[in-house]
Amino acid sequence: MNAKIKKLFTIDRSLTQFIDDEGRKTTLLNLMIPLFLESALRILMGSVNSVIMSRFTQTAAGAIGTANTIINFMSSLFAMISSGVTVIVVQNLGAGNRKRAADAASLSIAICGLLSLVLGFILSLMSRQLMGGLMNLTGEQLEEAVEYFRIVSRYNIFTTLISVFSAIGRSYGRTKINLVISVLMNVINALMSMIVVFRPFETPLHGVTGVAIGRVTAVFIAFLVNLILILRIRIGLNKEAVLHPDMTLIGDIIRYGLPSGIGTISYSVSMIFSSAIIGIFGSTVVTANTYINSVKSFSTALGISAGVATSVLIGWNVGRGDMEKAYRVNFEAIKIALLTNVGFSTISAVFAKPIFRAMFGASDEILALVQPIMFIEVILNIGRSVNVVEESSLRAAGDVVYQMIVGMASCWLCSVLFCYINGVVLGYGLIGCWFAFLLDEWVRASFYLYRWISRKWMEKRIIR
Repeated sequence: MNAKIKKLFTIDRSLTQFIDDEGRKTTLLNLMIPLFLESALRILMGSVNSVIMSRFTQTAAGAIGTANTIINFMSSLFAMISSGVTVIVVQNLGAGNRKRAADAASLSIAICGLLSLVLGFILSLMSRQLMGGLMNLTGEQLEEAVEYFRIVSRYNIFTTLISVFSAIGRSYGRTKINLVISVLMNVINALMSMIVVFRPFETPLHGVTGVAIGRVTAVFIAFLVNLILILRIRIGLNKEAVLHPDMTLIGDIIRYGLPSGIGTISYSVSMIFSSAIIGIFGSTVVTANTYINSVKSFSTALGISAGVATSVLIGWNVGRGDMEKAYRVNFEAIKIALLTNVGFSTISAVFAKPIFRAMFGASDEILALVQPIMFIEVILNIGRSVNVVEESSLRAAGDVVYQMIVGMASCWLCSVLFCYINGVVLGYGLIGCWFAFLLDEWVRASFYLYRWISRKWMEKRIIR
């Protein structure tokens, strides 16, 4: 029994590393740590604005948090499309097909950039309908959310391209570039927000509008630096792949990128509907939920980083044809995700009141809402830890259709439906909604884990 328990908490380092054809070794932790820091810094882009604005006005913090729900949806959509495309990149790199990997990367930049430009412009025109009609905001909070969303969504193309560059960089094992960009972007964003709110000197930027412009400025500067760094690593990006694309490669991009995009759209839209249901409970509950999401995002980032790092190693191994090693890497990553995710969320739950007071200056009314939900989050994170690793693993192996179907069914039948039943029909409010989110994470984790253990994903390999 002691041996089994020890094995459960021991990481097999021979499984969590990959040596490429040039003899360069990459480990799971080498990938995961920069990815976590990058993810945490990306989360700070929205959280910093909410924290700073909470010192200015509570309604503005809730407005920005609600607007970021849809902004994050756009970012997640294109991040997942590019992640779907990088299935092709990592498997071709594992097989030694560097030219085809570079062509797929070039096409993903062009496709995601164009789609993001169009979608961002359309959604910016629908700001009021989204914030008022869909998200149920009213009064001053509605006006603040509309103004913030209109500005940030219009220039979301730069955020999208940074996400695509990030996916390409980690496919080649170059995660440190992404970390540098995230640090740069967050420093500029934080400085701009503090200047707007605390006004150490006079500036034409004011309130929510100024914070939105500051965020866009930070992203644009980071994009320019990112573009230079990506071009300098000489991975073979070329315009010919875009102007005269290989139609079989286009077919692969549609086959693997589209299901990832559809699944992400479905999940993100379901989260928007869930947020809209929470909006029914009033501005105080909306603000409390925004604060909870800001804190829990960091524990989520730990699991996602483990999942993304695992997907790179699995993609390389599947491309090389080492299916058994790919299978076993997955379980090592689940151990890491469970230890980090659950550990962080437990600390956050125990020290919830001082954390939320220090970060947001939360009132006693908000703290009363927050405390029990943070303990629900601990149990939820057990399912989420398995979920994020298995989801990324199946995607990297090319099993994107199964992952899409399970994800879509679970988020709507569990998350949205039970959010409404528990929160509104049964009257359990925000706590009822979080039990629905818990159910969603555990159901998806169960189906994904069953699929991985069945080994049916081995039949979906791109490289033949």
